Amino acid sequence: MKIRIFALMAVISALVISQDFFAQEMIQGRDKDRLQIHQKLNLTEEQQEKADILKLAHQKEMVDLKANLEKRKIEMAELKNKGNYTREEFLAKTNDIISARNKIALSLANHQMDVYQLMDDNQKKEWNKFSGELGERREKRIMKMIKDVEVE
Repeated sequence: MKIRIFALMAVISALVISQDFFAQEMIQGRDKDRLQIHQKLNLTEEQQEKADILKLAHQKEMVDLKANLEKRKIEMAELKNKGNYTREEFLAKTNDIISARNKIALSLANHQMDVYQLMDDNQKKEWNKFSGELGERREKRIMKMIKDVEVE
């Protein structure tokens, strides 16, 4: 009995440790990508300062937008917990969630365009090349996740 408990604890520990390691690896990969693009763009000091100001303003805005999305999700959970809701109530809450997500997407797109407009033509070329590569990698990750879900 003790051996089984010990074996179970060892497996659980290994899973927890590997999950943390994988998450750290993903974060380091994103930081590496950001460092690469900053080096390739060769931004001037003035451009970098403006980009940093834009980034901080965007982060502040995102805090509010993400909080709004979470509130909408909680409102949906409250509706479901209440039970006996109508189609109109459910669809209205769903539209609220979709609207909140769209606001986040638009904010991100506006921020990207604000930064993009700081760049000269050569920097824009590098940015477009790099962002295209990121998009392809993202699509591959999404497709892999979809396949993994279908298998389960």
